[in-house]
Amino acid sequence: MTFLTVLSFAVALAVGVWLGLPRRYEQPLDEIDERLEEGGEHQRVKRHRTVFTLLQTKVERGSHRRRRRSGRPFRMG
Repeated sequence: MTFLTVLSFAVALAVGVWLGLPRRYEQPLDEIDERLEEGGEHQRVKRHRTVFTLLQTKVERGSHRRRRRSGRPFRMG
């Protein structure tokens, strides 16, 4: 039973690594050169709200931290 558990973990890890690999880039160099020579606007990146970005947001603002700070951070003497 332990062997099957270890084997299933190894297979799951291998599938996860395989799915996480970047796709093959199959665009010809001539097409890339044509795109680079064109002028104009570039596409904008869409920002998505995810659970991870909500966890990363700071609750406390920088202005609140500056107001709370009193005096010098290092006292000499």
